[in-house]
Amino acid sequence: MRLIRSEMSYLSKFYENTNPLNLFKSGDIALQGNEEKQLEKKGVLKDGKLLPAADELFRPAADPERCSRIMLREGDYLVEKYAYKKGEEHVLVENYSGDVVFSPAGNMEQLKFQLSQWVGLSNFISFELNANLPNDELIVFMAIADIRREKELLGYLGQETEDEIPFAAIRKQLEAPVPGSIASILINSYKFPVPEIGDTKGILDRLVAEKIVDFRKGKTQAGYVLLGQYEDFAKRFLIPQTIVMLETFNLGEGKEIVGVGMLCLWAGMREIITLSLKEGSTEIASVSGFQLLEIMEDFLNCPDVRP
Repeated sequence: MRLIRSEMSYLSKFYENTNPLNLFKSGDIALQGNEEKQLEKKGVLKDGKLLPAADELFRPAADPERCSRIMLREGDYLVEKYAYKKGEEHVLVENYSGDVVFSPAGNMEQLKFQLSQWVGLSNFISFELNANLPNDELIVFMAIADIRREKELLGYLGQETEDEIPFAAIRKQLEAPVPGSIASILINSYKFPVPEIGDTKGILDRLVAEKIVDFRKGKTQAGYVLLGQYEDFAKRFLIPQTIVMLETFNLGEGKEIVGVGMLCLWAGMREIITLSLKEGSTEIASVSGFQLLEIMEDFLNCPDVRP
């Protein structure tokens, strides 16, 4: 069932409630005057009344207990999938060029197949990465990883670079991150705060103590190098191409909203990381395409995330 925004606004009168997750809240969408006629043609209304089959499809999105969103972006291409659940009632929703497409939850396998065309079905990963870092450590680590990735790419062009990354280069990547880099995505799109210059040295000292980086002298300069799994990640996760944002929200007893979010970055069929966003820290992990598809399905099933 595909509806335009003004039709959604027209249907809002059938679903008036105080639920903040209600998809049918009319907002500022102006009516065109032909909504009732068009909705009758689509089998939604008859004689101005909502038909039972349409109500059954729309009802979970009108008064949900839980909802989830998947947003997948690659270049200018954007995919938005939603799911709404109330009790055992469950509906899938898609933003299709501004229109809203409803489908029953029984279409989950078809939806998974569509998503698999983006993330793949491989069970293999090219590096192991598992860590839970405070957000200030994460953003500094990612700035170093961005620079290390750039050096790796320059190596493919036959250019020699030193492994050591000086403090000034790290600060430059934090203050003016290269477009498309991981630090740029986290800072500009997900509002990760940039540490003050005076705090950055202390954060680097913590990363050294945790054996994520080391500080050493090179041929011409001293600087920081990544260690172990963190170095493997930076060498193999070369060009982030696809960004997947996963969010799920639950409605509490007092109508408060409880949410959980995860960011996924894809740089190849076997080069995928997830960043589970928590209060003050982020859990980062490498996953396979098949594992990412399972995570997306879990979100679309609207899990209970209330404390």
